[in-house]
Amino acid sequence: MASWRRSMSTYRAALSHLERTAHQPRQNGLQEVILSKIDEVNPSIRLLQLALPNRASLKFFPGQWLDVFIPGLAKAGGFTITSTPRDADYQSSRDGYVELAIQESPKNPPAAWLWRPTSEILGKSLLIRVGGSFVWPPPAIDAAKVKRLVLVAGGVGINPLISIFAHIYGQAALKPEHIRFLYSSRGSSQKLDEILFYPRILKLMTARPSPNRTLELYLTGPSNASHVAETHGSLTDEVSVRNRRISHEDLISALGPVKERKGVVTYVCGPARMTDEFVDVLQSAEGMTEDRVLCEKWW
Repeated sequence: MASWRRSMSTYRAALSHLERTAHQPRQNGLQEVILSKIDEVNPSIRLLQLALPNRASLKFFPGQWLDVFIPGLAKAGGFTITSTPRDADYQSSRDGYVELAIQESPKNPPAAWLWRPTSEILGKSLLIRVGGSFVWPPPAIDAAKVKRLVLVAGGVGINPLISIFAHIYGQAALKPEHIRFLYSSRGSSQKLDEILFYPRILKLMTARPSPNRTLELYLTGPSNASHVAETHGSLTDEVSVRNRRISHEDLISALGPVKERKGVVTYVCGPARMTDEFVDVLQSAEGMTEDRVLCEKWW
């Protein structure tokens, strides 16, 4: 089974974004946007804001991605939306926008174009189209019955989950009541601010603290636990940093008591091998069913 999965991953990796996602739902039309802002989170990841001109708005669900059509490139790139649907609405003080986190990928033509020098691409017009089915609320489940949400991210797999997490935190009634966020990163404890979206998650949780909503950050790069404790005083009982990988025991613990798992939904997004492994663990956990373990797979 593992060998078959690796073969399929290799095959799908050779396909273009449009080919890999041909079976996914998409909106019909294309929408123009302007590349209006570029920030570098760390040496390998940029945050881009795509402004929606002429008081336009964009409708999408948290967790979806964009087909991004770039002038001069034959094939569109696929990039997950990291902002919330609320951000895409026009406001009197600003245009609506969508945000993308782009990892430097010289062999991926759309990503390479978006990593050109800022002076060459800022202000350029692009065309976008929304797609994807890895969304909140879960398509086949009544969101009102979800009592515990478990988000599991590995690396840039954080992208759809930050959109979901921020969207939920932006609602007046913060539901589901229990949220467990497990986030694995190769980042270093010496540079927590350079870990993609960690500062944003921390800001959201600090603004609306609750012992029922926790973040567990797992660092697999150079780390020093004492350094974290000494230099990051904002860490709270709801936010913990661990210098190891996410274990199967961590996943099972995040699901909560077996008798309450009918109200649990999990979202998993990360590297192919991690995602396949964690989905198997979660789906086979006592009290869980396959329809309540959602994952994003582009391979």
